[in-house]
Amino acid sequence: MPIIKTIISWKKEGTETLLIGVNGAQGTGKTTFSHFVCEYLSQQYEFRTIVLSLDDFYKTKSERNALAEAIHPLFATRGVPGTHAIDLALNVIQACTFKNAHDIIESPIFRKEIDDRAERSQWQRIQTPIDVLLFEGWCVSARPQAIKDLEIPINQLEEKDDPNGVWRDEVNAFLAGSYSDLFALLDHTIMLKAPNFDQILEWRMEQENKLRIQSKSLADASQHHYMSTNELKHFIAHYERLTKWMLNDMPTHADIILEFNKDRSLKQLVSKYA
Repeated sequence: MPIIKTIISWKKEGTETLLIGVNGAQGTGKTTFSHFVCEYLSQQYEFRTIVLSLDDFYKTKSERNALAEAIHPLFATRGVPGTHAIDLALNVIQACTFKNAHDIIESPIFRKEIDDRAERSQWQRIQTPIDVLLFEGWCVSARPQAIKDLEIPINQLEEKDDPNGVWRDEVNAFLAGSYSDLFALLDHTIMLKAPNFDQILEWRMEQENKLRIQSKSLADASQHHYMSTNELKHFIAHYERLTKWMLNDMPTHADIILEFNKDRSLKQLVSKYA
């Protein structure tokens, strides 16, 4: 409720669409949090709200493969800056605002179980304009690292597959470029902060198991792939550098920080507006 009250105060500052970033590593509950906040604002205050996820703006598998061939093989794996369709995200978010109101716009859906974007017929249809938009994602509002901090590999993945630092340099350049333009649209940022990077692997494995159970009944379930623990460890390694950087840097510029214990109970809420 303190966060809801803060958002209401933000909204009172202007009549235009309020754009809020929700940052949080895998498994922190940012999707659940974002949808609850939007539903509450819709029901109790009659705001027109929407949640958009950075994950839904991943580039298609073929686009990432092309990026992998052109720049570095590690870009074939979704996740890091460079693997999202930033121009598409910019267009959708800007179309949701009062400044660029349309009747109905379409926003992409990414299906993680097939590691590719859904067909356009399955995209989300949004009635605009929107009063409050929450944009959630694991690296939303992240800032680039200092160049000197990229020199030493942070894990075995970087040491083995990116010994010369080409991949991590390009990831950082994407973050400083088009991603910075996207995040600059946001009026405020809320961070859901995990205790540490090791805890994130456990929480992400829980997500994978839930996805496996939820998808069993789908018609194309036989085409789905779910990661084993070892596969997930390898996958999460792609996120490790930026995740650890955000755990240190994000609290210095986020407006609100929800910090969690290992059991996901709330450790503390830190707000610039307390």
